[in-house]
Amino acid sequence: CKNRNVQHGRKVELQISKTRNRGWGLRCTQNLREGDFIDTYRGEIITDAEAIRREQEAGLGKPSYLYVLDKFGVDNGVAQEDLYVIDGEYLGGPTRFINHSCEPNCRQYTVSYNKYDFRIYEIALFAYRDIPAYEELLFDYMDRDDDDPLTEPEGEHRA
Repeated sequence: CKNRNVQHGRKVELQISKTRNRGWGLRCTQNLREGDFIDTYRGEIITDAEAIRREQEAGLGKPSYLYVLDKFGVDNGVAQEDLYVIDGEYLGGPTRFINHSCEPNCRQYTVSYNKYDFRIYEIALFAYRDIPAYEELLFDYMDRDDDDPLTEPEGEHRA
């Protein structure tokens, strides 16, 4: 169960590193198997209006660590301006350094503990395929449907 793996927290060592062509990136210091839980995307939970204000204030040259929590809200009648956003810039964890790729080795999944509020959930990152140690971790910013296959881990992470 993906939720159970997330509830136990991160079990792998992550390393922030400089990449050749993307600025900062994220990698794991041990081998990951397809389906291994990596970590959650952490940050300050802010309103959509505050996210827009921060983006405008920062300007074009500054990196953005915003992740819009819009997976369920729109389908359940929540207006765009009432959605929440995770801002990983100041209170974020190492996953704020994970970069985008159209050929990712990681996938994000939603994990919800509050079935009464569609606007609040966590973003959990899992290995989409076997990933050798020190390979840059990458995910597709376009959230795909959860019906795409991903092998469920059989137990705790094994390096």
